[in-house]
Amino acid sequence: MFVKRRAFTLVELLVVIAIIGILVGLLLPAVQAAREAARRMQCSNNMKQLGLALHNYVDTYQKFPASARGFGGCAGNAVNGEIKNANGLVALLPYIELQNVYDQFNHDEAYAICSSGQRATGTLVGDPVANGNAALAELELDVFVCPSDSNPVKGRLVGGHYGPGPGLSGAATNYDFIVTCGTEYSTCNSYATTSSATKRMFGGDVNTRMAEVTDGLSNTFMVGETTKYHVNGAAFAWSYRGHVMTGIDPHYTATNGGINVWHQPWVHPTWQNPPYIPIRSRARSWWVASASLHPGGCHFVMGDASVQFINETIDKPTLLNLTVMADGQVVKLP
Repeated sequence: MFVKRRAFTLVELLVVIAIIGILVGLLLPAVQAAREAARRMQCSNNMKQLGLALHNYVDTYQKFPASARGFGGCAGNAVNGEIKNANGLVALLPYIELQNVYDQFNHDEAYAICSSGQRATGTLVGDPVANGNAALAELELDVFVCPSDSNPVKGRLVGGHYGPGPGLSGAATNYDFIVTCGTEYSTCNSYATTSSATKRMFGGDVNTRMAEVTDGLSNTFMVGETTKYHVNGAAFAWSYRGHVMTGIDPHYTATNGGINVWHQPWVHPTWQNPPYIPIRSRARSWWVASASLHPGGCHFVMGDASVQFINETIDKPTLLNLTVMADGQVVKLP
């Protein structure tokens, strides 16, 4: 006997497809939010490791590492006339289970050339290409990378201004020391003579001590977060310092700086022609950017090694008080 089988009509199929599309549309934001939460947690964990590494470094040497050694991008005389372009993050490698990488560096010589960005008076110590330091700068180390930042780790840090050496591309970092960027760039050895009321926790060629953080370790930024793409400049390298690569300054001035600023008010007039269109993930906060691709703000490691997420809407006076270490203005975290 012939049995007639009933099939789906075209309209029914379209309805089912539409329902599935709606469900996917409803679920997708939740999936994306869950993924970002996981990436944000990994980023926070990376920064926590750096905070603990800094404390372990202090336990060993009774002082913090300098943010840079022999930075050649400042104006003036290099310390002892020696240009090394070293990023102080390298000093933390033994404390984040990367002793093997640390041991490969020649710490007595320069870490990068950056000849086009050199403004300091002094002599580059050794040859970073010949001694292997420039090649080590290409290593992509997960602990220095925030998974939320979709910008590539390599590709920006090349050439005479930003690269470690000819034909090499430095690996970028999403994390760096909190410094006074303006003076670190404009004047060599400026940190030693900077007023305690405006000093950040780190500076070039100077090792601060915990006792100097009189506003309280839990109330002072130690390490900040940034993106791997800077419109003004290129990015920050984890192993060396190049042109305008001084560190992070959340409060550059009362009108400039801030968190997640994709277009800073203070820019050169010719940069506005044609008008610049801000791009999220490409910080344009001069070269001092505190930024991330986390919605609403970015992470900071406090002086006590805790990691705090600071909202991008934080007011400038509070941001300044959290940035400096001894201005006498003790504030609570927002």
